[in-house]
Amino acid sequence: MALLEVKNLGISFGGLRAVDEFSITIEKGQLYGLIGPNGAGKTTIFNMLTGVYKPTDGTIVLDGKNITGKNTIEINRAGIARTFQNIRLFKDMTVLDNVKVALHNHYKYSTFTGVFRLPRYFKLEKAMDAKALELLKVFELDDKASLLASGLPYGDQRKLEIARALATQPKLLLLDEPAAGMNPNETAELMDTIRFVRDNFDMTVLLIEHDMSLVSGICEKLSVLNFGQLLCEGKTAEVLKNPEVITAYLGE
Repeated sequence: MALLEVKNLGISFGGLRAVDEFSITIEKGQLYGLIGPNGAGKTTIFNMLTGVYKPTDGTIVLDGKNITGKNTIEINRAGIARTFQNIRLFKDMTVLDNVKVALHNHYKYSTFTGVFRLPRYFKLEKAMDAKALELLKVFELDDKASLLASGLPYGDQRKLEIARALATQPKLLLLDEPAAGMNPNETAELMDTIRFVRDNFDMTVLLIEHDMSLVSGICEKLSVLNFGQLLCEGKTAEVLKNPEVITAYLGE
């Protein structure tokens, strides 16, 4: 069953057509890749899927619900979370608090309750601490919960960003170049992490990536974007052998 259905999505910035008639269907539980040369429009598509940009035309349907044109908060609550190519953690907050920030969508108390430290405040804070530590343990970061996020090694910062995204309880996780800046060992570990997240959190994953070892090693299907348009799509091994993809993306 399709979790995400995007049809004829497009956006223009002034006279520039950045994305044109882009369509994609992603099944529940799928590991799906979106690849293409720099400037092809991949991040622009992520920005439309998450409400940063409003599409000029086309539709976005998540789990049967039309979310086209919704804002970022509404789309996150509908079930889409993302990470970024350039890690966006709260560097001066602890590892634990970075995850707790994302939990506030599901553990709510009033400003009055928080300011006056009423019993509900302590009850929910305790529950959030437990849930955050549970997520951090999945990524082997629970022993670093009290450290500042800025003090984590690069690979652990990537893991923390994924843990924070999962704290919003999404249906679809968007990963924007998660292997950027990683060495081969870190990339291999990241692949294991993504598989674990898919299998243990009932998650569907769409990722943008330039690291072909990660793409070929983890993605079940691919869509290739070039100059804002869909070049081809299909099973990963077949797409990566496509002469048009090799010419446009690999530069051969």
